[in-house]
Amino acid sequence: MEVKAQYLILEKEFPDLLKTLLKEGTVEKIIGAETKISKKTEEEDRFSISPILWTKPDEIEKFPLSNLIAYGYSRTDSASKYLHKSVEGAKNEKVGLIARPCDIRALIELAKIRQVNLDNLFIIALEEMGLMLNVSRNLKKAKDIDPSKIVKEMVNDDGIVFLFDDGKTKKFEMDIADNCSRCSRKIPVMADISVSNIGLPIDSDSVILKIYSEKGVELVEKSGIETKDIPNDIKKSHEEKQDEIIKAAEEKYAKDLEEWNNLSQEKKIEQLLKCTMCGMCIRACPVCYCVDCILQKKRKDKTIDNVSYQLTRIAHVADRCVQCGKCSNNCPMGLPLSLIFQSLSKQIEEKFDYQTGLSVEDVPFRSGEAVKEMELEKSA
Repeated sequence: MEVKAQYLILEKEFPDLLKTLLKEGTVEKIIGAETKISKKTEEEDRFSISPILWTKPDEIEKFPLSNLIAYGYSRTDSASKYLHKSVEGAKNEKVGLIARPCDIRALIELAKIRQVNLDNLFIIALEEMGLMLNVSRNLKKAKDIDPSKIVKEMVNDDGIVFLFDDGKTKKFEMDIADNCSRCSRKIPVMADISVSNIGLPIDSDSVILKIYSEKGVELVEKSGIETKDIPNDIKKSHEEKQDEIIKAAEEKYAKDLEEWNNLSQEKKIEQLLKCTMCGMCIRACPVCYCVDCILQKKRKDKTIDNVSYQLTRIAHVADRCVQCGKCSNNCPMGLPLSLIFQSLSKQIEEKFDYQTGLSVEDVPFRSGEAVKEMELEKSA
């Protein structure tokens, strides 16, 4: 995608863009985000974020942008899955959503099987370093960090840095999600606009806004928000950091896949034997679209074992997997599911010259159309 323009905007004005989408009738609904409220303390849990559907501008009071960039939606939730399951794929109405690059790839795959209408979407992409998982649980080890005092967070090279209500900052060492650390596909392949905090300091009150479409240009103009040219040093820092992130991911991807491919089949099956058939991977997968899941039925009827359960699911989803890592992130047994799918995706790319989530024009290699083309090539 070509960037038409890029600016700095105030982070607090980001909700104004969402309100304008509804005010101008660009969309009828927006899949927004809200932090959860603890049932025990009735306090905001800034580490747990849920999708929420907005239909009126006055419903949008604030937006947990730094939280969403750092943590993503909680558990099995994702923007792409919520759109598909709760908003009927925007088949009959215009919908805006804030999506990670992997969400956008999932939307493309869902569009190929007529589960989503891409023409009805206004996409705001997040350009980020990767997800931080289980931050709240990990912070319990840090006695000098009071989560109730945190006002902002940002993922960095060493973990995550917090900004507190007194203006002080604190770094906390932890790793981004394993799948994210291997993902080099961090640039959105399709969007109207994107926002990012990569290359900005934690105490900046701004985010980087990139505009990709004419609809994006119109939105920014009509919103009336203040836009500022990005200083050269920040632009350089942003671009260099993105390149650095992608290079590091490519290196880890190659290393981890080599180690996985060198494992014996017995060792790989040992990993699958840990599966409890809980179904979390199925519920989290953004490209699972079956109304009635045969695997869940077989599990309930006790007519399938755990290895067959996983192998069947892997075979079913492998050519649609967008490498979002939601299956691994939600697996209570720690199965290396994202690594398995990334290994298969690599083999699919090498053998069939096919990558998921790039374009709706790409023909899935297991589709009837692709099989017919292969048969014609053999007979020629």
